[in-house]
Amino acid sequence: MTEINKTLSEFENFIQTLIVSLLGWDITDPVKTNDVRIAWEEGGQPAASITDNVVYVECFEVDTPYNRLREETDTWEISPDEFTKETSYTRQMQVNLILYGPDSFDNAQTIRDNIFYPDHQLTLQQNHIYLVHDIPSPKRVPEYFQGLWWKRVDMSLRFNELVIKSISVPAIISAEINVYDDNGLLIEEITE
Repeated sequence: MTEINKTLSEFENFIQTLIVSLLGWDITDPVKTNDVRIAWEEGGQPAASITDNVVYVECFEVDTPYNRLREETDTWEISPDEFTKETSYTRQMQVNLILYGPDSFDNAQTIRDNIFYPDHQLTLQQNHIYLVHDIPSPKRVPEYFQGLWWKRVDMSLRFNELVIKSISVPAIISAEINVYDDNGLLIEEITE
């Protein structure tokens, strides 16, 4: 099996494109793509006005017992002297969405509804990402800023992401076994 291991940046970019698509916006339009912003950008973000519909995306790994399980597989595909050790596990990722703008509540509902559509589920599956279907209701939390109440809605999504990491491990060619008595004296030396 090939290695599957998205970096956090790759996961964020995937989610950004997914949210643009879920909202029915054109994913090739740089203006619409810019309206779905990755949180904590090093260079900051352009300011939005109270009338702009903007979504901020926060992605991070969640610590769950399921997240800690690992499965290891060894295969002798490389050569008789070397094998591949694959470690696979499911990483659970949380995506917090902070939506601003006059359509923030409707946009949150659209995301929540559209993520269940087959074409979006297929996109997730093709990227080895699977939605945890228990989605909490979006929460309306107006925000007071510069003397105005900005429309804001917060919502969260969780995803299970398949991760597979591979390393090449040299096989043991020979081994030396030493047998000692109770006094620490060498009794027998075996080389295989």
